[in-house]
Amino acid sequence: MRAGAEPLIVCAGAAPLIGCSGGDFDNKKGMRATIMTRRKLLFLALALLLAAGGAYYYKKGRATGATRVLATATVTRGQVRRVLEATGIIKAQVGASVKIGARATGAISRIYLRVGDPVKKGQIVAEIDARELEAQRQEAAARLRVAEAKAQYAAQTLPRNEVLTSQGMQAQSILDETRQNYKVARADAAAARAALATLDVRISYTRIVSPIDGVVSQVTAQEGETIVAGLQVANLVTVLDPARLEMWIYVDETDVGRVKTGLPVEFRVDSQPGKTFTGVLDRVYPEPEIRDNIVYYKALVTVDREQALLLRPEMTTQCSVVVDTREGVLTVPNQALKWVGGGQTVFVVDKAAPGGVRAVAPKLGLPGLEQSEVLEGLNEGDVVATQIVLSGNEKPVEAAPVPDKAPGPKPGKPGQSGKKGG
Repeated sequence: MRAGAEPLIVCAGAAPLIGCSGGDFDNKKGMRATIMTRRKLLFLALALLLAAGGAYYYKKGRATGATRVLATATVTRGQVRRVLEATGIIKAQVGASVKIGARATGAISRIYLRVGDPVKKGQIVAEIDARELEAQRQEAAARLRVAEAKAQYAAQTLPRNEVLTSQGMQAQSILDETRQNYKVARADAAAARAALATLDVRISYTRIVSPIDGVVSQVTAQEGETIVAGLQVANLVTVLDPARLEMWIYVDETDVGRVKTGLPVEFRVDSQPGKTFTGVLDRVYPEPEIRDNIVYYKALVTVDREQALLLRPEMTTQCSVVVDTREGVLTVPNQALKWVGGGQTVFVVDKAAPGGVRAVAPKLGLPGLEQSEVLEGLNEGDVVATQIVLSGNEKPVEAAPVPDKAPGPKPGKPGQSGKKGG
């Protein structure tokens, strides 16, 4: 090599005697470092993912591996009621809503009341123009005076003719005629009185009075309208007695065998939240009503006057007919009855049992909406699980269905009925 000449650098992997610069060598070294860094990051992400998955399955295995009691209740003694739930409607009793009409023909001269006004029995609510009838009455009164005058004259003539005839001073035929005239005069006077009384009655029809105490619920005519009396009485005002109400309950044919007169009934309305009204089943109508291919029987509940003042006709009610009641019996909450293996099971909290609970299939008596009667299998004071997650499951065990509980038809007038134990 000559003095002062640059050294020859041979690149690895390059063809012999071919030179390369130092910058190319540094670039390749940096690329190798970048690749190594990316591989380390990828391995680290995979490790974290595997760790997270392992933790999830570990926790899941722990969660499903043991039985967990989430909520409990105590078996106690108390009351169990079996009720039939249904929808009812508030109605006015027969005679509590009266449509007041007019039997006279003429124009309405006055209407004294408006909707919502209180009214007393015998109070005038409207009047019809009676000028024509008043004129006819005056004419009838005049005819009555004429007839009475004739009858009075005949009454005075008859004794004189009787004396004259008895003395032979007058023919018998004249006496007979006098007697006949007297009878006719009396009859004419009576007919005139009857005609006058008839007009008085017709004039009374022009003054419309309320037959009951109550409140005006509807006014269907206005002052100045003409009323024509015909085969149908024209309705002017409707008066409702708000204290005479009743409730109709439509009972499904499958439940009507348990419904009897005298059973207590509880019901609620949306307009009085938190208040429970009470009543007694008064009667069950024998004739059925078929709605949506379902047979119903109408049961009637009379509402007392104090409660009726808080209600209105056509209100929808949620009713509970108390079919049977047991007092002082052993009870278990229905939430503790679980459906396991095709039957009702109760899980009693017992620390000595495997998993902390033991399964019991109790013998039940009267079922209720919230509690059921226990005949065998449980003791007073037992703590039972109302919410429980069994080993190998993720969700709580579902509660067993309440006996005799089935959805009713959709609500609608005149009513609905649902089958429920209560």
